Amino acid sequence: MKKTIDASGQACPKPVLMTKDALETEVSDLTVIVDNPAAKENVSRFALKQGHQIKEVEEIGSKFQIRIIKSGENVSSELDPEDYTCEVVPAKGKTVFISKDKVGEGDDELGGNLMKAFIYSLNEVEKTPSMLIFMNSGVKLCVEGAETLPNLLKLEEKGIEMLVCGTCLNFFGIAEKLRVGKVSNMYDIASILTSERTISI
Repeated sequence: MKKTIDASGQACPKPVLMTKDALETEVSDLTVIVDNPAAKENVSRFALKQGHQIKEVEEIGSKFQIRIIKSGENVSSELDPEDYTCEVVPAKGKTVFISKDKVGEGDDELGGNLMKAFIYSLNEVEKTPSMLIFMNSGVKLCVEGAETLPNLLKLEEKGIEMLVCGTCLNFFGIAEKLRVGKVSNMYDIASILTSERTISI
């Protein structure tokens, strides 16, 4: 069965996650559309690592079409998001470092409500940050089902970049539920935190 999926506009590693999901269906001939070279390389590398064949890669305008011929079965279903990150350009301006899914210490319900209010308020303030970085339980704010997700998506639409710790997503077992931001690694995060004006929450 042939199938085409369009991963244009999706931040890394989402094109790879979409490819993985498609290859786990009855599809035998899959075409993946992406709109940047990093995503093209990541999707191709993932497919080859899983034992599939790259039939062709066609560049059409600003997009790439990767045709994958599926093998009998996947070599491995494991996927480490940190293996498929994209180059990060440090943001100009303030960076907000969010290391927890709650604000402060004390009552967890209060801390959770304060975090929701903080994320909401970032959409309302005049001077928004240039970047948000999520680590430890803070990554839970970026996944499917999180109450903070709608407001984070609004911030992303405004051009605010978000980096999400891949190791942390793996630790909590929620990597495939990521819905906003780019998966990143400790090297990139440390480079940004040590070179930018950072506010910790």
